[in-house]
Amino acid sequence: MGVDVVLHRDVFWLGKQWAVTGYGIQAVSQKHNMKFDIEVSQIWNEDLDALMRDEPWFDAQDFAQAVERARQRAMESPLTFKPPLSDER
Repeated sequence: MGVDVVLHRDVFWLGKQWAVTGYGIQAVSQKHNMKFDIEVSQIWNEDLDALMRDEPWFDAQDFAQAVERARQRAMESPLTFKPPLSDER
């Protein structure tokens, strides 16, 4: 009954709905088929939540924490973000 989760191999922060990984920001649940995952090069863009803010499942506070953690990690350790392996995003 569980949901399959395929995150990048490096997970730096894990929230309720979002994770900061070597890819960038990823939805923990894969029921959205990676539609809302954000590659690290995009984390500085405004309105990162534009596609999902009206979705009933969206936890804005958890997402804001993920954005904050991803940006902090990108400034402190940018080389920790790595391209995904074949079975991860």
